[in-house]
Parts: sequence; C-alpha cells; structure tokens
Amino acid sequence: MNMKRCFLVILLGALAWAAMADTPVPMRRFALVAGSNDGGTGRIRLKYAESDARSFAAVLQELGGVRAEDMVVLASPDLGKFEDGLGRVAQMVKSPRPTDERRELVFYYSGHSDDDGLILGKDRFSWEDLRGQINGISADVKVAILDSCSSGSLTRAKGGVARPAFLFDASADMKGYAFLTSASAEEAAQESDKIGASFFTHFLITGLRGAADTMGNGVVTLNEAYAFAFKETLASTEKTQYGPQHPAYDISLTGSGDLVLTDLRSASAGLTVAEEVGGRLYIRDSQGALVIELNKTEGQKVDLALAPGTYSVLLDNEGKRLAGTVRVSARQRGMVVLASLHPAPVDRATARGGEPSASSRPSEPVVDAGPPESAKVLGAAVGAAVGSALGSAVGSAVNAAIVAAAAATGAKAVPPAPPPDEPANLPDAAPAPETARAARPPKPRPVSFSLFPDLSGGVYNNQEDRLVSFNLLVGSSSSSLAFEVAGLANFESHDVRGFQGAGLLNSVLGDLNGFQGAGLVNNVKGDAKFAQSAGLLNIAGSMVGAQLAGLANISAGQMTGVQAAGLFNVSSQETRGAQVAGLFNVSSQDARGAQVAGLFNWTTSGITGAQVAGFANWGGSVTGPQISVLNIADSVSGAQIGVVNIARHVSGTQIGVLNFSDKIDGVPIGLLSFELQGRHDLDVWVDMSGESTAALSFGTKHLYTVFSAGWLPGSVPALWTMGLGIGGRSDLGPLFLDYDLSWVAQSLDQALATNAGMGSMYPRLRAVVGLPLSNWFAIEAGVTLRMLIPYVSDSLYGTADSSKTLFQPGFIVGVKI
Repeated sequence: MNMKRCFLVILLGALAWAAMADTPVPMRRFALVAGSNDGGTGRIRLKYAESDARSFAAVLQELGGVRAEDMVVLASPDLGKFEDGLGRVAQMVKSPRPTDERRELVFYYSGHSDDDGLILGKDRFSWEDLRGQINGISADVKVAILDSCSSGSLTRAKGGVARPAFLFDASADMKGYAFLTSASAEEAAQESDKIGASFFTHFLITGLRGAADTMGNGVVTLNEAYAFAFKETLASTEKTQYGPQHPAYDISLTGSGDLVLTDLRSASAGLTVAEEVGGRLYIRDSQGALVIELNKTEGQKVDLALAPGTYSVLLDNEGKRLAGTVRVSARQRGMVVLASLHPAPVDRATARGGEPSASSRPSEPVVDAGPPESAKVLGAAVGAAVGSALGSAVGSAVNAAIVAAAAATGAKAVPPAPPPDEPANLPDAAPAPETARAARPPKPRPVSFSLFPDLSGGVYNNQEDRLVSFNLLVGSSSSSLAFEVAGLANFESHDVRGFQGAGLLNSVLGDLNGFQGAGLVNNVKGDAKFAQSAGLLNIAGSMVGAQLAGLANISAGQMTGVQAAGLFNVSSQETRGAQVAGLFNVSSQDARGAQVAGLFNWTTSGITGAQVAGFANWGGSVTGPQISVLNIADSVSGAQIGVVNIARHVSGTQIGVLNFSDKIDGVPIGLLSFELQGRHDLDVWVDMSGESTAALSFGTKHLYTVFSAGWLPGSVPALWTMGLGIGGRSDLGPLFLDYDLSWVAQSLDQALATNAGMGSMYPRLRAVVGLPLSNWFAIEAGVTLRMLIPYVSDSLYGTADSSKTLFQPGFIVGVKI
C-alpha cells in the first residue's frame, strides 16, 4: 500500500511539474526601429530606408507583440538622436517588472553603413559601440536586425554559429542574443524601385506575415524568417549589377524551443492562398505597394496576415500570368483560388553604403540625365509662350496640304525594334547596351529647322536625336531632348524630354519627361511624367503628373496626379490623385484621391478619398465620402450622402432619403434606412381611447425610422392617423426600451368636420418596455404623450383653450413582430 501511495505522489508531482513547464512565461517586448535615407555628402540618397523602418515597426505592432508605448521609432536621426533612442529603450527595459516576466529587445536599422559602422548623415556610430550598447541593455533576449551595406561586419567577429532559439516558449531561463544582417561584411545591401523597398527587408516582412511559416502552425520563428529572407534575397540579387547579396547571422541563444517573432493568429485580417495555386505570387495593397512576394509551391496552403483592405494579386507560373483582386476584413478572411484569377497581359538597384571603388565594388548605375537642366527650362518657357499659338495658327493654314502629302507617301508608324541583347524578365538587372541604336549619331543635333520633312520612310523613320527643333509643318526624330515645336504634328520613335508643342498632334512611341501641348491629341505609348495638355485627347501608357483635355484623358497604366477633362477620364490601372470630368471618371483598379464628375464615377476595386458626381458613384471599397444622387459601394468607411445610398457594409454614416445596407456600424439618417442585419419590425398597439395603431420601423439595432397608421373604431366621421418619426432602442438586460418621436397627421374627414382645414397635426412621444418571447415576437407596454400646439392642432383641442400647448398622456399595450 505504501508503495502505491508513493508511486501516486510521484506521478502527481510529475504531472504538476509538466503543467508548470507548459505554462507560458509572461513576456514584454520592446523595440527600437530606425531608418535613415541620408548617407551624408558624396553618397546616394536612399529612397526606401525610412519607409522600410515604418513597415517593420507596423509588423512588430500588428503581429510581434510590441505595444506602441514600448517602441521608439527614429526617422533620419543624427548621432545625438540615435544615442538618445538607445538610452530611452534601455530605460524602458530597466523599469520595474514582475518577478516572473521575461523582457526582450528588438533593434532594427535600415540605411547607410560601411566597414566601420552606421552612417547617420554626417555622423558615424561604430559597430563596436553598437554591439556594446545593445549587449548592455538589461533584456533577457536581444534581437538586432540591420539592413545596410557591410552590416555583416557586426557578426563576423563571432563567426555566426547558429544555436537553438526561443521566444514564446514555456521556459524562463532562456537568455542570449541574435544578430541578423542583410549582407556580408564585403557586400552592398540593395534596394529596388520595382518592389519599393530593400530586398532584405521586403522579404523579411513577407516572411513575418506568414510566407515563412513552413510548419503551418500560425507562428513565424527566427529561424524560419531568416531562412526565407536569405533564400529570397539571394535569388533576387543574383543578377543585379551589385551582385548576389548574402544575409548573415550571429545567434547565441540558450534554452529550449524556438524564437517566435510573429504570431499570425493575432492578426486583424488574413488571406489564405489555396493549395492549387502555384508560382511566383505578388500581392499589392490598394496604394500599389508590394506587400507580399513569394514562390508558392503547389499543393501547400499558405496563410498570410494582412491589414484589412483590398489587395491585387498577380500570379506568374512559368510565364503564364493570372491576376485578380481580393478583399480581407476582420469579419471575413480573404481567399486566393485559381477560379478567382483571370489572364493578365503580358529596375534597377541602388547600393546602401559607402562609395564603391573601382577595384572592390561594381560601378554605379549609369543614368541618362538628358539635356542640361537649363535647356529644359528654356524650352519649357519658350514653348509656353509661343508654342501653342504658333502651332495652332500654322497648323490650321496647312492642314489639308500635309494630310494629302502624308497619304500620298503611304506613311505609317513603325515602332522601333527592341534592343536584341536586352535581358528578358530580369526586373532588377543592369540594362544591357542598346546595340540597336549603334548606327545613330552619338550626340544629339543642337538645333534643327524643318520646312518640308521627308516622310517617304514613314513618320517614325528619322533616327536623329535633337536638342532644339523648330518644324514648320511636321517634326520627325528619334528623340527630342529639350524643346520641339511644329505647326501640325510631332512624331518621336523614342523619348521626349522637355517641351513639345504642335497645332494638332504629338505622338511618342517611347516615354515623355516634360510637357506636351497640342491643339488636338497627345499620344505617349510609354510612360508620361509631368503634363499633357490637348484640346481633344491625351493618351499615355502610365501618367505621373497631369493630363488636361477638352474631351478625354486615357491612361493605360497607373495614373498618379490629375486628370481633368471636359468629357471623361479613364485609368485602366490604379489612380493616385484626382480625376475631374464633366461627364464621367473610370478607374478600373484602386483610386486614391478624388473623383469629381458631372454624371458618374466608377472604380471597380476601391477608392481612398472622395467620389463626387451629379448622378451616381460606384465604388468597391470606399474610404471617404460618396456624394451624389445615387451612391453604390461594397463597403464604405466614411459617409454616403445622396438621395439613395446602397452599400453592403458601412462604417460611418448614410445620409439620404433612402439608405440601404447589409450592415452599418454608425448612424443612418434618412426617410427610410434599411439594414438587412438591423431592425425591420411591425408594432401593433392599442391606447386607452381604443385607437389601434400599427407601425413599421426600419433601421439599425439602436436607431430606426418609424411609419405608423392608426384608426379609432366606431368614430363618426372616421378618425385615422398617419405618422412619421425617428426613434432609438436601449437594451435593459432581458428587456428592451423603445422610444420614438413622430409627427402625426389626423384624418382629413375629422378636420373638415370641425372647419379646421388641415390644422390637425401634432407631435407624439412614445416609450415602451418590451419582453421578447422568441426571436420574432415580444409583448410591450408603455406610455404616449401627445402635444397639441396652437395653430397646428386647433381641431383637436375640443373645448380646451387652444391658445396654449396641451399635453395629453396615454397608456398603451401591444406586441412586436
């Protein structure tokens, strides 16, 4: 017996010890996040270091367990601010803590560095000092992540030997550090315009949002995040001009378990990529920023943690490209399946660090800066003064002649052949030499005058680059590099930089960087930057700047800036800025800014900004106001203001005559507000006088519009009432309280019988307490108060003094269905 008792005690003790070991240890995590684009004199200013830091800070708050008050974020800090930030975080970690609480530090830096340390503008902070200060902070665990050139110098002294990691595990004795760097000690860290971030941070954040969760357990560990970022960074930089980039590490952590960096289960919204989807997957938010990029293996499901919103999806599977959009919210997880995708039609890196020498670093990318800035300014000024007037006058005079000449020569547009040695599908590779242009003059012609152009080979046949060009009738060249004006038309087979003006037409097969002014049409096959102004039509591949036309503006790609037209604007991809048109605006993907039209606005995906139209607005996900006669949206975060408002989900306000929604988190104001998930009840009651009243109420759970009709049996002449009012509901435990104020009109027959005309109206206040007996039936009882007002309710006073307001209380009982 004693042996059995002893065995039982040992067993219970073991179970108790195991239960204690599995109890999560309280943990509090602190963070210092810094980003600096400024590398000081003589170094290229970075584009994305500070935005990388903001993105990483957002992930820590959303998924990494860091509270806002436990984080210090520094943008472009000098040495003093950087040291102050380290000191503030050290004090936070050192503050009093519960005895069983483990504290951890996450340090992140994105910016310039070299072999000696971080470069903070004109200041430096050595690797030795950085490592010493981080190690001096009294956190149990310290994780440092550096995305900068030669950042591997921080880790190479320790050799980088991986040991088991941990974080949200059950053990309390785990201590140590982990240093992750974006590049080795001899390498340049790189950022890309295509992804709008550095390679390393982009893929690290992608991994932390779920792409690195190889176990599929809803958490991303340090080892998983590093392995994903290493593989993707190396693959994406192998063919850039700076060469492959190898992230490095130095991990010294003791204890059991694995270091969890993000918990996907705590995300406010999520996206699942189905098992059937395979290939390179690109996911962009409503602003066009690339938030997720990964190689998705077919047969494996991937769960991603994202902020609520609408996302565009592009899948590239061995050259087959599929695209679609998906919406994620706190209420509904997004899903990417092959059936939701449709066929889609078929850059350059900057080093983060010191000045690369010819012997140790690749050469800087060669950028064609175009003509001198003074030439551009002069061209724009002269063109603005005389270009449009001269072009229109001369063009009108010789229009018929030049059209006939062009027809007789059989001129046709022949787009230039692409350079044969240009690498394909290498978005971040250095451009190959343009061998197709070897026969062209090495320098642009400074000044050119053209009276009667040779169009026998076609309007795009001239392969001459020109700096300043004056054309009486038609101008034709390879590229215009500062200023060009023509009486009738200009044709460029490549690019335009500076000013281009014509009486009728400007047509460019390449890109525009400057200003186009034409009396009729401007056409840019490539990308346009700055402005297009035409009397009839502007067309561009994508637009950054302004399109101004009397009839229409069309951007086949992304539109960033302003489209203003007398008739309509169309952007076939995302719009950032404003579309202003007399008739209608169309953005076939997300719009960010404002759409203002005389007739209607339409965006298929969503809009962040405002839609204002004379007749109708149609938007997918709308963040901001919709103002029109008719407003329609899938979801609205803001307000719909119009005659008829329709939305599936509203977070804000609907103001209109008729408001319809599936669900509204806010206040609808209107004659009829109908919420599918809200209130649509029938109340029937009887008061002490015997009058029976039926009322329909529509609205949200706590705010409704009520329509009532009453009748007093046996009254001669017949007494009936019609009422319209607004009310609210409050929950009282198992009971509810309804209260509403209605404006009631009594029967015309009764009013005529007393010779009072229409003076038979009064306000009525009703308050009832109800007891639900089922989901669709309740009994209720309460009081009413009629307020008879002089000159308005005269026919209802009877023998009372009709010069004073008369209050008539009553008691009612009824049911709610």
